[in-house]
Amino acid sequence: MAKLQEEAVSGRLLSWEDSEAHWESGAQFTIHHFTSHNWFPDPRQPNAPPAVKTKAFPLSATIPPPMATRLPLSAIVTTFNEVDQIGDCLDSLSWADEIYLIDSFSTDGTIELVREKFPHVIIKQHEYFGSAAQKNYGIDQVNHDWILIADADERVTPELEREIQKTLEKDPKFWAYSIGRRNFIMGKEVRYSGLQRDRVRRLLHRRHARYPNRRVHTDLAVDGEVGQLKGKFLHNYIRSFDHMIEKMTRYGVWGGTQLFLEGRKTTQWEIFSHTAAKFLRDYVLNLGFLDGIRGLISVGMHAFYTFWKYSKLWEFSELKKAGKLLPLPKLEPEEERWTMPWEEEPASGSDGAGSTEAP
Repeated sequence: MAKLQEEAVSGRLLSWEDSEAHWESGAQFTIHHFTSHNWFPDPRQPNAPPAVKTKAFPLSATIPPPMATRLPLSAIVTTFNEVDQIGDCLDSLSWADEIYLIDSFSTDGTIELVREKFPHVIIKQHEYFGSAAQKNYGIDQVNHDWILIADADERVTPELEREIQKTLEKDPKFWAYSIGRRNFIMGKEVRYSGLQRDRVRRLLHRRHARYPNRRVHTDLAVDGEVGQLKGKFLHNYIRSFDHMIEKMTRYGVWGGTQLFLEGRKTTQWEIFSHTAAKFLRDYVLNLGFLDGIRGLISVGMHAFYTFWKYSKLWEFSELKKAGKLLPLPKLEPEEERWTMPWEEEPASGSDGAGSTEAP
């Protein structure tokens, strides 16, 4: 007597020949099979019921359609001494086709941890000349045209992952997409002080999007309009006060450097007015007070950054007038790092963009 059995098989059915299923990997389905080939009633046992009727074997009804394919995606993460953050970040990017870690010669064990726990991640160490230069360097290293950029203190949520996967399943409508962020200060989300509109352009096609030559708070330049994704990053915005003060101080130096290189100057009144206006705008107009003490601290950090940026601009101007050496941070020496691919002259016999067509 043949017995009907079920088993779950990972794969896609290719054919059914000689009572054997042939499949390949790619989908989950259930097949029915039998312990003998006696599928029909045995004439020697007329009273015995058949093991199964032929119509009871609807293999095709149990096989879902194959999963849609999408355009390949590279993920880029930039780091410097992020041993406490990098693990969760890389975990949230595990679905990407490749991950590049662009590290600024960390000394806290970041690289060692990644090599041990994430051996598939490709590590490139590169001197830091600012956020834009570091991200452009990463864009030049990866193998795929579509790229997702994340900072070590950001996490890709499952909702954002699904939305990105779906966006890349068909021809994307835009060359780049902005992604909102949910910001957290010491474990609790803050929703105001301007952070309610926090969006960053991070999903991009590398032939049609690139960072311009700015030291800090630079936004992605795009060859066309920018789309918006509904999914959001989780952003560990302030993990400790010491870390945030160090970060704002560094950003202030870079911001002051950028203003100085642009030929800007400042005065006592401008230092005060820019700082006061930043605090009032974020704490009152942008409703920072609704976030309680975290809102006050967040806005205070923003105001400190503004104060330090204009203070450093004044310092650089005074040192220049005195003929003294300027302690400016090092700048990216590779000029091609700032070349916008869509602005390049097309090579002979080329349309300037390979086989890529505008979405």
